[in-house]
This record gives sequence, C-alpha cells and structure tokens, in this order.
Amino acid sequence: MPNKYSQDPQDEIDLHQMTRKEAREAILEFLDISKNQGKKIVRIITGKGLHSSSGPVLGDFARALLDEYEYDYRDAKINQGAHGAIDVKL
Repeated sequence: MPNKYSQDPQDEIDLHQMTRKEAREAILEFLDISKNQGKKIVRIITGKGLHSSSGPVLGDFARALLDEYEYDYRDAKINQGAHGAIDVKL
C-alpha cells in the first residue's frame, strides 16, 4: 500500500537551457497550474551548473523567486538531484 503522506514530488519542470526571464515565467506558471491541480509537492530541476561557463545560475535565482512568493521548499534528496533540484510544497 502506498504511503498517503508521501513526500515525493507529483510533477516536475526542467529549467535547463532557460534564461532567467524564461525560468521566472515557467516557474510561476508551473506552480500556479500545479496548485490548481491539487498537487502538494513538485520539483524544479535547475541543474548544478556543471556545464555552464559561469557556474550555476538558475538554482539561486529559483530559490530567490520562491522566497519572494513565500513558498516552502528544500533541496531534493541527495539521490534525486540534491542541489540541482528543488522540492516545493504547495
């Protein structure tokens, strides 16, 4: 029997290759739609910046946006992306 209190994300969005402007729009739309669909936890995949010449960009940007809109979030579990993915409670 599945755990009805599971903390696993019910959906995810991948921000790889997006600009900050694109990521902002995508995140806000994704969170709004997910909330309206009754989802409780979703994942935002930002990447770790390993292939970026300027290092990680979207992770800190996404966290700041989540802070601005007062969402509860945490880094994904180590075996699920850790610092390159964020789990958001809706």
